[in-house]
Amino acid sequence: RLLLILHYASLRSVAREHGLTEMAARLSISLLRFVGAVPADRAFFEAGIACRNEKWLSMAFVLLNRYLDVTEEMDGGDASMIDNSDFVGTDIPSPYDFSLPTVQFLEESKRDEVRDWVLAVSMDAKMDQTLATRPCEKCRDPIYEASLVCPKCSSQYPPCVVSGYPVPASQRVTCSSCSSIAHKQHWNAYVVKSKACPWCHA
Repeated sequence: RLLLILHYASLRSVAREHGLTEMAARLSISLLRFVGAVPADRAFFEAGIACRNEKWLSMAFVLLNRYLDVTEEMDGGDASMIDNSDFVGTDIPSPYDFSLPTVQFLEESKRDEVRDWVLAVSMDAKMDQTLATRPCEKCRDPIYEASLVCPKCSSQYPPCVVSGYPVPASQRVTCSSCSSIAHKQHWNAYVVKSKACPWCHA
């Protein structure tokens, strides 16, 4: 678990250095599976801002709104007051399952900027304010796009070694040296830039 957190976090920095901002955003989203081990406010903020930078505004809204929920409850230390309806059926930990950080990641003025953006988006009736979904490869039910498990049929997907995203069987490739599993599109985008497997560096 800790090894995966370190892998995703370090790979995110490498992706940014190579200009792979979409890959970096996917890695930030994948790190949300480890909220608790990763401070919740920082994880949701970084994922939300990465989505906003990629113009994935619906995802950005949901994640930054959760960031604000977390920061507002940090003073009381009680995550159970946070509404989790937007995250039901995902593999992002429920507020009942993690402890709130004790120190804010951002200063108050920066939190106010996030609050202003979320408020502005919430007033846009045309904005879809939900997490992005994809069809489960087995049951075809729509599921959260980064989830490794389908909540309906319990199908499981291995995480991509490059992006942390689920790898459907139809998109699966493996490293010839270490057999790490990757999503074909994400693998190709990374290897073109880095010339090496992100896990074994072969």
